Amino acid sequence: MCGLVGIIHEQCHVYIKKMTNAIAHRGPDDSGYYSDELISLGHRRLSIQDLTVNGHQPMISDDGRYVLIFNGEIYNHWELRESYKDKYKFKSSSDTETVLYGYIEYGVDLFAKLNGIFALAIYDTFTHDVIIARDQFGVKPLYYYQDENAFYSDLK
Repeated sequence: MCGLVGIIHEQCHVYIKKMTNAIAHRGPDDSGYYSDELISLGHRRLSIQDLTVNGHQPMISDDGRYVLIFNGEIYNHWELRESYKDKYKFKSSSDTETVLYGYIEYGVDLFAKLNGIFALAIYDTFTHDVIIARDQFGVKPLYYYQDENAFYSDLK
């Protein structure tokens, strides 16, 4: 279990820590935040795959372009990682990092390759695109709210 929250709004950084603290029960091992002028992401971690600090989230690609928050378990992540391990420098044994570099490698086509349960958000800091996704059965649910001013998400 982990917990993820996000806000797309100009004043998002004001709320993200409070939102993340509200789901502290979902991840007692670690917390992390990412904010820029358009988006804030928060993560509560329950360490399962990689117990080291290398599995900390939000996870950011080496070039700083992509930011990922992830909850779930990808059962085939070692096989996926094997297919692109020579292109990227992996720092952890986390399935989160496999998903991050898998997205860079395959784009949204990655989601069809994932065997597992998940909810996630990926932010492209260059284009400001945000992708949110969940597993096809909704084991890891995705909740969101949008009005004319903001987009809020609670990914459990």
